Amino acid sequence: MKALQLWQGPNGIEIPPAIKEPAEIVPFATYLTPVQQTRIVNAFNGGAFDMAAEYAWKKAMVKLKDTIGTLGMTFIGEMLNRPDIDEYSPIDSILTDYSTIQLAEQLGVIGKTAALKLKQANELITHYFSKDATEELDFVEAFDIVKTSVKYILGEQDISIALKFSNFRDRLLAETMSLHDSQMDQVINSPVFYLRTVITILITAIKTEIGAKLENALGNLNTMLPHIWQKLGENDKWNIGSTYRDVTAAGNSTAISGVKTALSKVGGFDYVPENLRSNTFIKAAKQLVDTHFAFNNFYNEPIAVRKLATLGKTIPAPALMDCIQAYLVVILGNNWGRSDAAVPIAETELAKITADRWLKYFEKGIANDDIILEKLKIAEKVTFLSNFLIKYELNDFIDLPHKVQQLYNSILNKKAATTKRISEEFLNEIK
Repeated sequence: MKALQLWQGPNGIEIPPAIKEPAEIVPFATYLTPVQQTRIVNAFNGGAFDMAAEYAWKKAMVKLKDTIGTLGMTFIGEMLNRPDIDEYSPIDSILTDYSTIQLAEQLGVIGKTAALKLKQANELITHYFSKDATEELDFVEAFDIVKTSVKYILGEQDISIALKFSNFRDRLLAETMSLHDSQMDQVINSPVFYLRTVITILITAIKTEIGAKLENALGNLNTMLPHIWQKLGENDKWNIGSTYRDVTAAGNSTAISGVKTALSKVGGFDYVPENLRSNTFIKAAKQLVDTHFAFNNFYNEPIAVRKLATLGKTIPAPALMDCIQAYLVVILGNNWGRSDAAVPIAETELAKITADRWLKYFEKGIANDDIILEKLKIAEKVTFLSNFLIKYELNDFIDLPHKVQQLYNSILNKKAATTKRISEEFLNEIK
């Protein structure tokens, strides 16, 4: 049975399929002023397809970032696992376009199809405006970017965080919900994508709130955690363990007691970090992933990957999943290739990771790694990963969870169609 969802992102405005001209589609962009709409049309008419696409895209991203920003920068920092972000952090310097789309989907601002289309548009924009591009955007590609921007973002005069999400977020801090509450039941039976958001709301409150809001957050964490612990990914479990460390360091006795009780219920103290070293690795890994999805990634990736590689020979356990993901995005590349200077560094670092840690990644990580699963839908990337696993004798894992074993075997055997199908199944379960 399909899991219930607490909120559902909008799927965009209706645009008649017959519309094929810029002058016909820009009137649907109600967020833009008439002058701004005219600029897009004039750019198309003048053959400046790249200018038209870039203008519409930037307007869309500004709107999406502003919408997410209404939740507060502290909350965004928790969602990104960035403790350095506070309420005074400028959103433009924190969120890349890619991470903006990811967060928007997770928060119910946009739907799954919208996120897919926007990520594809982002990849086109990123490539054609990079130093590595050898061709210019043509009319069809530019029009598709503009259409995607209009349909899913600019066509709404005011995109707001989904009402059901906002109301539920308020309830999490306003009352301690029972296990039999209909919304609590929906949370427990929701995909990991939504569980991650709810856990983030609770641990943010536990770190920052006092009084009744803190007590309600702790109560709801204790109610939920025993029923969702096995569904959570490794990073989510480490985030909860890190919360215990943080409230302990802050001397918050109420929070310490509440989080300790929750972790005791699930045997989760193995996920409490021993020190802050892991945070440095996690931050560098996330910066590498951001670089990969940003402009001029082939040029900038070598610097970012070296920064991560020089942090130390042994990756701390809490940072393992983030670091493997970061190095893998480099060796898998994007639709236009790979960074020749960055790939050897990433491969060398991945080769240092022991077989037992790779086994852990496949056992507990890859099924929740939406970035790598998206890349494995492309045949060339399956080949890259297969070649790596075989080259470094990581090709004999058995007794993995059933579907993960199928994915692993299909990667090793370079069965691109099967790998894509299973990756899509995992992505659907996550989201």
